[in-house]
Amino acid sequence: MKIRLGRTAVLALSTTVALLGSACKQSPKPEVAQQATPKPAPSVPNIKVTPPVQAKAKTPKAGPHATKKPATDAIGKGKAAIHFKGRSHDRSFWAEQLDVDNSGNPVLVDEGWDNHAKVFYVSNDRTFTCGNGQIATGSTLMAVYGKGNPRKRPEGSGWWVSELNAGDCGVPRAGLYGCRFDAAGKNHDCGEANIQSDTNDVLIVPMPQSGASQGGSSASGQASPGNSSSSAPSGTGSNASPGTGSNAQ
Repeated sequence: MKIRLGRTAVLALSTTVALLGSACKQSPKPEVAQQATPKPAPSVPNIKVTPPVQAKAKTPKAGPHATKKPATDAIGKGKAAIHFKGRSHDRSFWAEQLDVDNSGNPVLVDEGWDNHAKVFYVSNDRTFTCGNGQIATGSTLMAVYGKGNPRKRPEGSGWWVSELNAGDCGVPRAGLYGCRFDAAGKNHDCGEANIQSDTNDVLIVPMPQSGASQGGSSASGQASPGNSSSSAPSGTGSNASPGTGSNAQ
């Protein structure tokens, strides 16, 4: 038995098949899951004290081409500054060219010598790489202990801090970040910092250690309260690693 379809039925059937094929072609493809870009691990600038800076701390006086500045109660810029209390006659300030990044190219920096505390200061704005590979810029203050300092810190040791914006070097919040360094120039106890003007010192909350190089030491991660590094009596000779929370010179 043969079934004959009218022309209208055949045309309707063809149209239906065409629409089904078009719908299949236009059906949405499953979305490919996008992986979120990981945020860079928090770190500190790759800053280290240089031999020219340590040598200047041994003979802290303005060079022949330096520009002397009037006595003031502070040195530095923004949060990366230390404010002195009294004894203005014990301090001298000047600006001159100094190699602060060991590149062999001196740059203009502000310098200061506190003859009472026996501490040499260097201040300038710097562009630097971070421990996580990023590039950032921030006001930087470095303090180097001189011979016979009353805190009895090893000559040539000291600390440095840089002011960072949130996100710079991967840090979660704006503020000061830095390290202590020993007489050999090796950084340690790197992390979030707070200058203690009353003691010419700095309080640092070391970042948890992760093995990534930061400022010449191994430290990364977010600073955690209760793991701070502050002043220690001289003669300890300990070079604390970031994240240990031990007191260091």
